[in-house]
Amino acid sequence: MELHNLNDIAAFVSSVNAGSFTAAAKQLGLTRSAVGKSIVRLEARLQVRLLNRTTRSLSMTDDGQVLYER
Repeated sequence: MELHNLNDIAAFVSSVNAGSFTAAAKQLGLTRSAVGKSIVRLEARLQVRLLNRTTRSLSMTDDGQVLYER
């Protein structure tokens, strides 16, 4: 597995654990934008939506839950 794939998965897991892209970015030492782009890249590669996003909340989709539990 390529390094950026692992970084994208780390961004996804951190976002779920932290509850936001901003908090995940702080934990990972990245910008909020970089975390968001990692999630978009991962979703595109897997061809599924992993997270439901609003301006105030972040929640996993069913597909996101399956990936998170792996």
